[in-house]
Amino acid sequence: MTENGENRSTTESAALENHVDAMFEYGYRKSNYGPDELVTDAHGNPVTVTDAMLSIADAAIAPTSTPHLCFYSPRIPGNTGSAIRLCAMTGTILHIIEPIGFNFKDTKLRRAGLDYHDMAHVVIHPDFQSLVDSMPHSRIIAFTEKGSKLYTDVEYRPDDILLFGPEPGNVPEPHDIMFGPHVAEQVRLPMRPITNAAHRKRDMNLANCASIATYEAWRQLGFKGGE
Repeated sequence: MTENGENRSTTESAALENHVDAMFEYGYRKSNYGPDELVTDAHGNPVTVTDAMLSIADAAIAPTSTPHLCFYSPRIPGNTGSAIRLCAMTGTILHIIEPIGFNFKDTKLRRAGLDYHDMAHVVIHPDFQSLVDSMPHSRIIAFTEKGSKLYTDVEYRPDDILLFGPEPGNVPEPHDIMFGPHVAEQVRLPMRPITNAAHRKRDMNLANCASIATYEAWRQLGFKGGE
C-alpha cells in the first residue's frame, strides 16, 4: 500500500470511530464511563443500575395491565435482557430472584435491549420469600414442563405472578419453588414430542416462553394500555 493509501486508511478509521461514538445510545457504554453505569439519563448524568430499578415495595403496589413476570435465579444474561425489553414494551414488572448467574454490567445483557428507561420495570429480590411476602394476595402461576394444565387454560389477572425457573441445562428446576404451597397453578407450553434421544433435554428459550405467556395474559385482558 502506498503512503497516501496508509494515510487515507488512518483517516477513514478515525472518522468511522468518531461516527460510531456519536451514534451511541442508552445501554451502550462509552469507554470513559464507569463499569456500573447505564450511560446517562435524559440530562446527561450517569445513571447506575440500582438507581433505575423499582424498589420491592413500589413494585408490589404499582398498577399494571399485565401480570407480573418472575425469573427465579436466571443464568443467561441475554434472556434477562430480552425479558427487560419485553416488560418495557408491555408495561409488565419483572421480578428477578437471587442468586443471579451474572451481573448487570454484562455486555450481553445490554445488547439485548437494556437502557435506563427499561430498568424502571425491574426489581430484584434477595430470595423467593421476599417476593411472596411483598405480594401476599397475588396468585403465583409456575410455568414448568411438568405442568398438567396448558397456559391458555388459565384466566389471568393483572396481579398474577408468572413464575419461570432457571434456564434448562444450567441448574435443576427447583421443585420447592415451582411446586411449593405458594404456587396456585403449574402450567406448561405445548411442544411437539421429541423423539431424537440427543435432543430430549432441549427446551424452549426462556425469554421466548416469557413472551408467549405475557402476551397471552395481556390478550385475555384486552391489551389494556396498548395501542
